[in-house]
Amino acid sequence: MSPRAIVLFDVDGALLITGGATTRCIWRAAEATFGRPLDRCPLTAGLLDPELFLSIAHHNQIEGAQAALEDYTRLYFIELEKELTATRDKIKVMPGVEPLLDSLQSSDRASLGILTGNFRRATELKLKAAGLDRFSFPASAFAEDAPTRQELVDAALEHYHAATGQSATAAQAIIVGDTPRDIAAARMAGCKVLSVATGQYTLAQLQAERPDAAVENLLDPQPLHDLIGRVTY
Repeated sequence: MSPRAIVLFDVDGALLITGGATTRCIWRAAEATFGRPLDRCPLTAGLLDPELFLSIAHHNQIEGAQAALEDYTRLYFIELEKELTATRDKIKVMPGVEPLLDSLQSSDRASLGILTGNFRRATELKLKAAGLDRFSFPASAFAEDAPTRQELVDAALEHYHAATGQSATAAQAIIVGDTPRDIAAARMAGCKVLSVATGQYTLAQLQAERPDAAVENLLDPQPLHDLIGRVTY
């Protein structure tokens, strides 16, 4: 197999949106874990799922939250599966995503991957609810795989090697994400990044962080194909 670019997609805001289901389930699971109502705080886009849980605990001055993470995770998966089933009509795939994934999956120049702060099970539930589970993502990494977003790049490449038998380096990877944290992670990991303004940040806000390329959405795939042509092996 010839060398390939490894295109690592973020999930929420880049591939799909859940119509608020993720946020509702995070809060319900957190309140069930701690057994009381919680004061609401902003949930920072781009944090890993465990970081979101710990940020809620910190905001509510709850100590020892790390020990409750396993219980929270179990409850969150239960809530998320129920919510996504009940609100499937509110789940939206971002513009241009499906034809782009189709073209990349059949390409001999690129392999698909996921790089997300979501837990693996949460990712599976969201992709299924959005109808994106028909795609194969051999280079993927999830919240369980590393403590920081930039370290998820190495984890995704390790999973790619395990799935395909092919080795790849960070220089072959391109993150497609919707937050400044995706840009920062790419810089620290040594890979390229395409920012897409389909999440909480505007195109101007993303461009201010100087990604390799930035687009309003993925309807025009050319900027990504240009980055694919620029990866080094």
